[in-house]
Amino acid sequence: MDDFGKRALNKAQTRLNVLDTVYRLTNTSNFRDLKVKSIVEEIGITEMTFFNYFQKKEDILKYMMGIWALDLMVLQHRQPLTGEKAIRRVFSHTAEQVKKHPRLFANFVASLLTSEITPIANDIEAADRFLLYPDTPELYEVKIPSGNEILLKHLAEIEPTRDHMDTLLRLASCFYGDIIVAHTAGLDIDMLYSSSLDLVLQSGIY
Repeated sequence: MDDFGKRALNKAQTRLNVLDTVYRLTNTSNFRDLKVKSIVEEIGITEMTFFNYFQKKEDILKYMMGIWALDLMVLQHRQPLTGEKAIRRVFSHTAEQVKKHPRLFANFVASLLTSEITPIANDIEAADRFLLYPDTPELYEVKIPSGNEILLKHLAEIEPTRDHMDTLLRLASCFYGDIIVAHTAGLDIDMLYSSSLDLVLQSGIY
């Protein structure tokens, strides 16, 4: 903790508080209908303070996906996997998050479709990483790979000599599309992801 100033830690805690509050509020309401005023009242900060951290409400979704990518980096650090097993862990971890916060992840995909946000996740600052993972200081300054970078790396581990962009697009279609199908049809995201991965990874592409 001595490596981080009080200001940096306070900022990090506020960002995490915002995300936790949005997680909680969207369990019963739609993210699109959620007002910044409701978020800040729950936390006890001003709207001006909120906009010091997030330029717009939708940026919370990009921060959420930055945390998602950080989680995956820590998982890989603690228990390295390669190839298909690693790819399946990416999807199983995502499924866990989708089941915890189905409305929010559905709104994340919808916001991508309407160009309210870009698919580039927020970088997660070192102080935020410390608060989430105090036992992994070796990762505080490491670049967090994007979802595409993670998947391409593991696809190359399966077959290093091939161009994997087509397979990556298929995986991206599963990643985003299955979230919407699970949300709208009331289906289990684990089942959808598993079936989709079986089709993509075991259909003779390799």
